[in-house]
Amino acid sequence: MTALVFPPVLSPHGTSRLILVRHGEVPGIKPPSFRGTQDLPLTDRGREQAASTAHYLAATPDIKVVASSPLSRCVETARAIANHHGGTVSPMTGLMDFNYGDWQGHFHKDVAAAYPQDYDAWMRTPDLARIPNGDTLEAVAQRAVGAANEALAQAENGTAVIVTHDSVIRTLILAILCLPLRNYWKFTSDPCGVSIFKPRYGEWSVERINESIHTHK
Repeated sequence: MTALVFPPVLSPHGTSRLILVRHGEVPGIKPPSFRGTQDLPLTDRGREQAASTAHYLAATPDIKVVASSPLSRCVETARAIANHHGGTVSPMTGLMDFNYGDWQGHFHKDVAAAYPQDYDAWMRTPDLARIPNGDTLEAVAQRAVGAANEALAQAENGTAVIVTHDSVIRTLILAILCLPLRNYWKFTSDPCGVSIFKPRYGEWSVERINESIHTHK
């Protein structure tokens, strides 16, 4: 039996709070496609979601860092949040989305038909899956946790906000909860969903995961 792989440790670094935010809606979410490292713009709905999220987080105290994937859909969402706190956005390459290689830009249904075994492995055992010419989940977890640790260190005793992608948020939550990468599909991450964690005796305590009521109209 193959041993389970765990993401690296994500330490609180003395911060008061860690907030994870997925970017707003972009083309290709419905029906689902493998968007990955394509630099897709926010839709009109995505910009509305970003504005609603910024308003939702406006009263959050002591935000010292707003870090973001360098892709524009995340930077634009992050900028809306940072503007409420007089801050700037810090793009970090480690927060970049999963590179889906040969699958990138294609709908899930088409990939499932063209690569049935590889697609099944991705859906059942994502930690073992090998996407042709793409990332591995372990590699994404390594760089994502590294970037998150950097953002937390920069936040000192304040709040760090990280705006990134579905894939990165899933791996960071697994790192926070000390769960193996096999549990990648255990969480839902909606556009502009907000997950909040607070430190407690050197570990993380869950305040909320994928809160998205603020985006509903």
